[in-house]
Amino acid sequence: MKEATTKETIYICLENILNRQKDEYIPLEKIYEEVASYLEVKNDYSLQSQVRGRLQEGCPKSSSFKGEALFDTKYLRSGLWKIIPKKKYVRDKDNKYLVTEDDWKTVKTTENINYDYLQDKDTDNIYKAKLMASLGQYKAQIILDELKNIKQLLIKKNIFEEGKMNYGNAFEVFAVSTIHDISYEDCINKYLVTGSKDGKIDAIYYDANNVDVYQIKLGEIKYKDIDILKKNFDLCQRDIIPEEGEDLFRFITKNKEFLKAKKVTFHVISSRIENSGKNKTPDEIYKMFFENKLLPKKTNNLKLEILKPKSNDMESYQNNISKDENNNFIFFIKANEFIDCIFKSLGISFTKNKNLDLSKYFVDNVRGKLKTNKKMLYTIENEPENFVKYNNGINITGTVEDLETSILIKDPIINNGQQTLTTLIENGKNLNKITLLVKITNETNLDIKGKISQFTNEQVKVKAVDILSLNPQIRNIQRDIYNSTNNEKYFLDIYSSGEKECDNFIKKIYPKHNIIKLLDFLKLYFSIENPKQLGNWKNNPNKMIDEISINHPLNLNLALKICKGISEYKTYIDQIENKKQRADLKSADLAFMYLLVAENMNVNDATKIIQNINNKYYYDIQDKKSKLIDVYKSSNIINKINNEVEAIKATNAHSVSV
Repeated sequence: MKEATTKETIYICLENILNRQKDEYIPLEKIYEEVASYLEVKNDYSLQSQVRGRLQEGCPKSSSFKGEALFDTKYLRSGLWKIIPKKKYVRDKDNKYLVTEDDWKTVKTTENINYDYLQDKDTDNIYKAKLMASLGQYKAQIILDELKNIKQLLIKKNIFEEGKMNYGNAFEVFAVSTIHDISYEDCINKYLVTGSKDGKIDAIYYDANNVDVYQIKLGEIKYKDIDILKKNFDLCQRDIIPEEGEDLFRFITKNKEFLKAKKVTFHVISSRIENSGKNKTPDEIYKMFFENKLLPKKTNNLKLEILKPKSNDMESYQNNISKDENNNFIFFIKANEFIDCIFKSLGISFTKNKNLDLSKYFVDNVRGKLKTNKKMLYTIENEPENFVKYNNGINITGTVEDLETSILIKDPIINNGQQTLTTLIENGKNLNKITLLVKITNETNLDIKGKISQFTNEQVKVKAVDILSLNPQIRNIQRDIYNSTNNEKYFLDIYSSGEKECDNFIKKIYPKHNIIKLLDFLKLYFSIENPKQLGNWKNNPNKMIDEISINHPLNLNLALKICKGISEYKTYIDQIENKKQRADLKSADLAFMYLLVAENMNVNDATKIIQNINNKYYYDIQDKKSKLIDVYKSSNIINKINNEVEAIKATNAHSVSV
């Protein structure tokens, strides 16, 4: 029998038995008998082996499960099986139901359910359904993917066995990692209280000054539990093992040096909370997670300590560096030593890893990760001793402190050298043979950081628009647009070059045309603020960016209209099949969007205006040297637009009067 036929047969037979007996689960023996009878074959070992194999392949509790779930077992090796129904529901708040017909790939909210829907009591499916209803399909899937990654980490570290944890266990790690902006691995290794006897305390985070004690639940927390966790923490501090708190006692004893003489704050994360200042709901954690991923961070909370280089023949450190009176440093260092310092600051050991997350070091970098430089790769592998001669080195900014044997940088940002560092780590070869030039600048001002990136980077020129990604007003309007309660959601992408960590998240959440490029936004925004500059913004936007000064808050209402106009234009262009018409409208893109926003036109009326301008100022009088785009680059294009708008208004007014 073919595999698909076997599964289909088992499904039919299970359905027949369940309909006859009205049972929830069916034992294997009955399934064997039904399948053998249905196929009119002998109920032998070969048939039974096939049935067991197909049942396990279609069961999510099987370690080798892949694909769509067809069957479920009461618990592993129970021998009790049932069909997983397609139509399911879970109870939601306000006497409503969440329903699915595709095993929670999608979910709908309803006040009534039909008889053919079965209640899903699986805690993970209940969580998944409510998450999708709350966040929407795309954002929910991102959270679920994060929790799945955490589950795998917890299994890998032998904290849980596969099949013996749920999303709630993974959420504990997710919540603490999100609040304190640390890696999941770091949270599990340092701050997670593992074991079933945790005394109501799920995690304890500590830094140089504070201790944060957490109880975390996806559902509601009983108020008496809050008093219990405070009491249990105090007992452990006094070397007394609390009731059901042996694992908590072990954790606190192990980390006693990190926890003593610090301010302790108790936090509750649950669906119902009091004192929301220090307590949070899961929804607040999700919001924080996406803001961390999508919007620039104010700080990366890293501390990078670099040992001062020394001569090979000397035991003690020497000032083998150059330093000025403002704590700015420059020196040469071996690549393996520098990378080791980078990894230590992240709390991990060095390993060749193309998927390593170094994004914290580039949060204030004006552009993302660039494509691999083939010449750089060649030098690493064939001329490592010459790498320092061909490479501009690495430029780091932050708050710099000179220690006797090392240099400490708080909130370090790699402004230049992102491509260098990531290529060295991903390649992993000859690091002990490669010397790097490292420049450390004691600087926190974002404007100056932008100029450092622009003026010192010559390998791949920094665009003028990239520098504006550090502008406080640009970052503020990006956040305002992100948090806007407007029905249409847009994302202002303030980075124009290179690959950023946030790119994949943005593409998963927002429709393609609702992701607004900063350059498009600036051209339209400032053209509407000063229409006489419309042609100049079309002709030479980089020159215009150099000339503008964005030192005051941008208008949110106008910004949202700008985003809507850009999105409508791009959506409209994609729908035009005629290549010539599409090309002509692209030549007039800025003027077209100006009409949508400034004149509040629809796309059809804007198209008529553009066609009128084309016919009057280009098609009828064109010469061989001119191009259509030149019409829209001209300094008087706004006059042409205004004339056509007034002509249409006059025609419409005449039609109404007649």
